[in-house]
Amino acid sequence: MSGPSSAPAPGAPALPHAVAIAWGVAELPQRGPKRELSTERIVEAAIVIADADGIDAVSMGRVATALGFTPMSLYRYVTGKDDLLLLMVDRASEIHSPPTDGGWRTRLRTWATSVRAAYQAHPWLTSMPPSATPTTPNRLAILDGALGAMDELRLPDESKVSIALLLMGYIGLFGESGHETRIDDDMRGALRELVTVERFPHLAGAVQDGILDEPLASTDRAFFFGLNRLLDGLQAWMDHGGHDDAAIDRIPPAVVADRKVKDAMKAVREAEARLAEARREAQRIAERAIEREAAAEERTREREAKAQEKADAKARKRS
Repeated sequence: MSGPSSAPAPGAPALPHAVAIAWGVAELPQRGPKRELSTERIVEAAIVIADADGIDAVSMGRVATALGFTPMSLYRYVTGKDDLLLLMVDRASEIHSPPTDGGWRTRLRTWATSVRAAYQAHPWLTSMPPSATPTTPNRLAILDGALGAMDELRLPDESKVSIALLLMGYIGLFGESGHETRIDDDMRGALRELVTVERFPHLAGAVQDGILDEPLASTDRAFFFGLNRLLDGLQAWMDHGGHDDAAIDRIPPAVVADRKVKDAMKAVREAEARLAEARREAQRIAERAIEREAAAEERTREREAKAQEKADAKARKRS
């Protein structure tokens, strides 16, 4: 069995076949008499199956049957299931570009909401192992959107990418844990009987109040509570200088206990605190300057409006 040609189109970079398809630079197979078959239709049909029955239900045979073709026909367009899965993930990962309004926290929340919406539309996405390095356009666009949301932050790109991966991990894990369905009436009643104060002294009250009636991770309130706490942590980290402590964490305890090392680390913390305070002061000064500028513009508009009113009044008198 021979698969589709993986040779790139003239002038295109050499890429794995599925990646080249995602970028639109793969050499297309010569169409046979049944011209209605295409890579796009194959991927769309596979996504419909995955959305309805889960990713395990996707096979080349089932996709071919859904399209009315033989499995062999599909191999002219995708080399196999691995290629198909990669293309499905990229297609399902398309998100709307988040707006650029607001500060970095607002933009990251908007971005996270868009990524979460993709996982909600295609729950099987959360069960797909993430690539160590995204290579397809829509997966890269997700990462680009996160970096764009953080454009105002004075952090190295490496730190921004780490923040994006942290948030993507949270969104994915949250989405995966939210797949469970609401428990039925029998289970709800049983939990109220089984979860007693004697056995679960801290949880029993919450169960009686119905906290476990729905999946804990299925609500917007729970999602944004966790997301906001992550953003709070990032803000606190940046307020303390935004430095990665990984290098210090690797220092042997005996070295950390050295007096000179401790003094040096203390000096670093004090310098970071002064830097954070200087940044906050600079922000306050900038905000006051913006307020003064806005007030000056408002006064100018008022003067211009009054001058226009006088001019209009004179014009009416002359007429």
